[in-house]
Amino acid sequence: MISLRLLGCNGGIGGSHRQTTCYLLGESTIIDSGTGLTILDLPELAVIDHVVLTHAHFDHIACLPLLIDSAAALRNDPIKVWGLSEVIEILETHIFNDLIWPDFTKIPTESAPFMVLGSISEHLEIAGMSFTPLAARHGIPACGYLVEKDGQSIAFSGDTEDCPLFWESVSLNSSVQAVIIECSYPSSMSELAKISMHMDVPTVASRINELPINVTAVIVHRKPGWESVIEAELRERLPKRELVFPEPGDVLTFG
Repeated sequence: MISLRLLGCNGGIGGSHRQTTCYLLGESTIIDSGTGLTILDLPELAVIDHVVLTHAHFDHIACLPLLIDSAAALRNDPIKVWGLSEVIEILETHIFNDLIWPDFTKIPTESAPFMVLGSISEHLEIAGMSFTPLAARHGIPACGYLVEKDGQSIAFSGDTEDCPLFWESVSLNSSVQAVIIECSYPSSMSELAKISMHMDVPTVASRINELPINVTAVIVHRKPGWESVIEAELRERLPKRELVFPEPGDVLTFG
C-alpha cells in the first residue's frame, strides 16, 4: 500500500489556496518542496530524509532552502536531495551558491554537511520505494516519477505539457493504481497552457479517457481562481471516471 499526503497541490497562491506542490510519502520522503511543506511542524520536518524533485521552478522548490536551514541541525544525518542531473546543477548554480542561499553541501563542514545532492538517472530506491523518472515537457529540465512499492505504483506527471512518452509509460504499466496529474487551465485558456507548457482540460480529459478504468486520476496544480471551473469541466467530460480533486493536507492510499 502507498500512502500519499498531499501537503501542497495548488497551482499558485491566493486566499485559501496557498500550498504549492509538495507530496509526502510515508514520513520521511517528499516529492517537491513547494509552500505545502509549511503544513508540517518542526518535528515532522526534522524526520524528512529525502527530497525528490521534478524540476526547479520556484513553486516546487520554494521551501527547500528553508527546510535545510530549519531542520538540518536537529538531525544526525544530512538531508538528501535528488533530481535529474540537470536539476541538481540548477540548484548548485542558482540556489545554493552562497548568494541566494548558503551552500549547505559544505556547512557545517564538507565532510559532514547538512545537505547532500544526488542525481537520478534510471532508478532509485528510497525508504522501501522505487523511484523511476518519467518523461515530461516543460521547457526546462523536468520529469515525472513512477513510485512503486510492493508491486503497486502511482505516477506523478510533475509540471508538463502533453507528453506522449509519459502516457505511454503509464498505460503500459499494469501496476499503476493512480496518476497524479497536473491540469493548470480550463478550456478557455488553452493558448496560455501552450505558452507556459502546462496542460488544460481538453488535453487532460483526452489522456485520462485512454487509461484503464481502474486507474484513479488525481487532479492537481489548478491555477488560483480556476479550480471550480476546471473541476466542473473535467467532471462533465469524464462522467464515468473516478476523479479526485484534493485539498492540501488530504491523505490518499492506493493498493
